[in-house]
Amino acid sequence: MNEKRIRTAVIAADLFEAASAFLGAAGLLVGFMGIPVSILIGTPFTDFTIPALLLGVVVGGSALVAGIIAAFALRPYDAFASGVAGCITVGWLTIEIAMIGLQSWAQVVWWLVGALMIVLAVLLFEAESHAAPLRGRHQPA
Repeated sequence: MNEKRIRTAVIAADLFEAASAFLGAAGLLVGFMGIPVSILIGTPFTDFTIPALLLGVVVGGSALVAGIIAAFALRPYDAFASGVAGCITVGWLTIEIAMIGLQSWAQVVWWLVGALMIVLAVLLFEAESHAAPLRGRHQPA
């Protein structure tokens, strides 16, 4: 797979995760997701305000920034930012499942999206690393 296709996949995954996290955060704050507050019993939270802010700002924000960095091909930060955003997503879901249990198939899906973000970031890094020596050479006209 070439660098351009991998970059496109990285951007798509990052922006999908960002949009999902922003929508999820809004859903938790406004309540349109229909998740009862009782699910938070046994956690440090009494309502969804802090989890929603963390989801939106940390998870969604990191994915959005990673997607923008990848879209502008800001090497070497693009692959790193996407990998970090993927780790944040996986970490978020792992902690969520540890705190409230596996409540929905969606938790597994978004955990897998985070894992995909990490894999794509590694592939982008490798593609950029292989292409870097070619960019540095003088190519006769």
